[in-house]
Amino acid sequence: MRTALAAGVVIVLGLALGTGCSDATDDYCTTLTDEKATLDRLSERAGDAGSGVLAESIDVFERLRDAAPDDLRDEWVSYVNAWQGLEVALERAGVDAGVFERGEQPEGVGDAEYDAVRDAADKMRSGPVVDAAAGIEQHAIDVCGVDLGGTGL
Repeated sequence: MRTALAAGVVIVLGLALGTGCSDATDDYCTTLTDEKATLDRLSERAGDAGSGVLAESIDVFERLRDAAPDDLRDEWVSYVNAWQGLEVALERAGVDAGVFERGEQPEGVGDAEYDAVRDAADKMRSGPVVDAAAGIEQHAIDVCGVDLGGTGL
């Protein structure tokens, strides 16, 4: 999951470097640029347990979702919802994402909570979320002129 979080932050980091956005997406591209410092900081801390990177990343994703042009809104909604689902499952389990790194059930986490975290992680890898991330990445290339190097989720 830490890798997924880091990949998500990398996607958004790549988006934050965007330039050359059309008038229709100028506000979105401006928001991406404005979020760059935050995303840089979050990317550096992505592997630190208990750092709050997940919640802070979701805050950035929500701001980007809210700024997204209509043709990208559905992708951002799917992407953000998946991250929020993971956050809720982890909060209910009372653990940080890092404890699930090896895929084993951590000590003190009940079966129901463990299953919920696994389900949320599976949703992160589901077709609709992967497609949403790819759409965000493609939009960055096509509209903002940013090549994210195929890092999609």
